[in-house]
Amino acid sequence: MALTGEKFLIDAYTGKGGFLDGSYLIPHPRESDEKFSRRKKLAVYPNYVKKVVDSYLSHLFKKSPVRSIETQEYLEFIQNVDKQGTYMDDYMRRAFKLSMVTGTTFLIVDKPKGKALTKLEEKQLGLTPYLALRTRSQLYNYSLDSYGRLSSITFIEKQPDGTTLYRYFDTNVWRVATDPELNEIQGEGEHNLGEVPVVLLHSTDPLLPTDLTAPPWILDIANLNFDLYNALSELRELFRNQTFSIFTIPVKDQADAEKLKDLTISTENAIPYSPEGGGKPDFIAPPPDPVQSYMQYIENLIQQIYRLSNLEFTGGVQKSGIAKEYDWLEFNRTLTSFAQQCEQAEYKIANLVCKWQGTEFKGYIQYPRDFSIRNLAEELETAMNAITAQILPPTGVVELRKKLTRDILGEFVDDKLLNQMDEEIEKESQSYVPRVNEEI
Repeated sequence: MALTGEKFLIDAYTGKGGFLDGSYLIPHPRESDEKFSRRKKLAVYPNYVKKVVDSYLSHLFKKSPVRSIETQEYLEFIQNVDKQGTYMDDYMRRAFKLSMVTGTTFLIVDKPKGKALTKLEEKQLGLTPYLALRTRSQLYNYSLDSYGRLSSITFIEKQPDGTTLYRYFDTNVWRVATDPELNEIQGEGEHNLGEVPVVLLHSTDPLLPTDLTAPPWILDIANLNFDLYNALSELRELFRNQTFSIFTIPVKDQADAEKLKDLTISTENAIPYSPEGGGKPDFIAPPPDPVQSYMQYIENLIQQIYRLSNLEFTGGVQKSGIAKEYDWLEFNRTLTSFAQQCEQAEYKIANLVCKWQGTEFKGYIQYPRDFSIRNLAEELETAMNAITAQILPPTGVVELRKKLTRDILGEFVDDKLLNQMDEEIEKESQSYVPRVNEEI
């Protein structure tokens, strides 16, 4: 049985919903309601989905993206992207986590209503762009133009008071209504951006050109975890019903059996018996084969989860060095793909933020590409040899110094200070290049 709904996927990550109350358990055909109810109360969810997702996120956002921003409006925006004081890196990490779980999240680049005479007044009134997140389940409908670009989109939003709103965007206008046909308008206006101010953040690429959403990255892992949840519950029931040995007492006739019907035996009691016919009290136990089969199946499920998530190198399976290196390369490749999705999304956000403020985005954004475990001392030695041997041109030396600065200090200083160091390295290079030319 495979589940694909957004609620199931979110429950698989959080461990709540049907995994908490036992409603995701499948009853055995011959299982009584009483036993199934007891099994639901005892079920424990081993949350490998969260472990896998958090492992990837910790590596993906271990280092801040390299941002060299010339546009002052975007520099100010990334310090507080949601009007709640959230920095861009933290917001993207949370949004991408949801994308890994559900496949796609929608980031609306909006701006509060109101007019200001100057940019200073606009800042003072808080009339600057911000991000608002919508989930896949909130997508009501959308349309594409002849080139496959998003031309309109509508979100359905449940309000705290129980009412429902429909939020609509196209390439020029926005509307908020209480009906899906957008007749009962609550608010509307023009943004004149020339594009829909919604950025799609995928965890994987959509399968078809006409698909607006991508398949959830955790889908197969979540279904395996669902199977593991059921298998562990059934194994627990086997332990409860079969593991304890049964005490047998030989009896001569029905009268003797009747005397023992209310007898309770434990390790603190003694019991006399008749040795006639060679009989003696004994214990019998069920064969261990069913339990062993379940344990092997559970172990295989766990290995399959790590295999699908490219995390086999973290397990206890003995592998050759080449096999482990291949596993790490696959893990690195997946992280690089995630980084590219985040980078593409942030570029689109940056362009929309600047359009809202009547300016043009200038600069570059680069999310990490290399997530390998390196020996920093060896990397420094290689870099120094490359500089000494003049393998790299002056511009290459500048970029190498920037990279090494982030490798050494990236965990200890913030993005603002790293950008300041980049500027210092570039200023030094302006005097470095003429000196090199003179020596040559």
